[in-house]
Amino acid sequence: MELIREQIETAIGARIREYVALGADRWALVLADGERLVLQRFASGDALATAETALERLRAEIDLPVPQVQRANAASADLGGPWALFGGVAGEPLTRKLPQLSEEHLYRVGARLGQVACRVHRLAGGRYGALAGVDPCAADDEQRYLMARLEHDLDRAIALQVLTDGEAGQVRNRLLTFVPPGRQAALLIGGLAPEALLVRQQEGRWMLSGVFGWEHALSWSPAWEHVTFLDAADDPRLFSLRVGYGNGYDGETQRVYEQVREPVLRPYRVLLALRRAVECAGRNARDEAQRRKAVLIGLVR
Repeated sequence: MELIREQIETAIGARIREYVALGADRWALVLADGERLVLQRFASGDALATAETALERLRAEIDLPVPQVQRANAASADLGGPWALFGGVAGEPLTRKLPQLSEEHLYRVGARLGQVACRVHRLAGGRYGALAGVDPCAADDEQRYLMARLEHDLDRAIALQVLTDGEAGQVRNRLLTFVPPGRQAALLIGGLAPEALLVRQQEGRWMLSGVFGWEHALSWSPAWEHVTFLDAADDPRLFSLRVGYGNGYDGETQRVYEQVREPVLRPYRVLLALRRAVECAGRNARDEAQRRKAVLIGLVR
């Protein structure tokens, strides 16, 4: 649902001079006094609470292009759901400006994003799992968390007729031998994707100016962040963004098990392919579910 000026002004209790839809339920606002903010509407109270929890942990990281919560309302009916106002970021969606970015600029944006992600991942996440709401898979160690997620998704895959019992067994056996290398859960952005990135031009160069997607934040392994981002950025036009992300991230850490390396990522690719196949089947996108299933089976063979 798109919003009109009057709805926004009523909800936030302030006059706005200008507003522009950014996509993904986000709007760039210029208030009457010139202050620039980003308004985001959330799908649920838990999604808002998740974003607030993650960003609160990052309050001391003042040099990162991450939003700062200015105000939030978990029970608003004016905008059709919970919302928050964010400061500290400005720009336009990367996906909108893509034709204007050279390969070099796209690489630089990706490299900066990799550096930002690595800084976020340095923060301990606590228990493995969701930051807010009920998470039936939450656990104190990654092995238990990973297997709980696996069994949850395998049950759904069988119920939705995405996998047979035999195919589910193949997937399970592939991950039973995997020993997660991490020592503690890291804070993950969770919703890292091209459409969650803002960019702006400065002195002729495009730079990363905002990172969103915090409503999906969780505590887990950096490898999960890597595979979800690389999957979301699989458009051939984003090749330089992906390369930049990997190089930028790996340049910030000497821990091989955190880096963007295929042997580290492969078990998490299995989990992601399973999750995406189930999600597609759940919304009756059968062709995409079958494509995701083919990827999954290819990974476990």
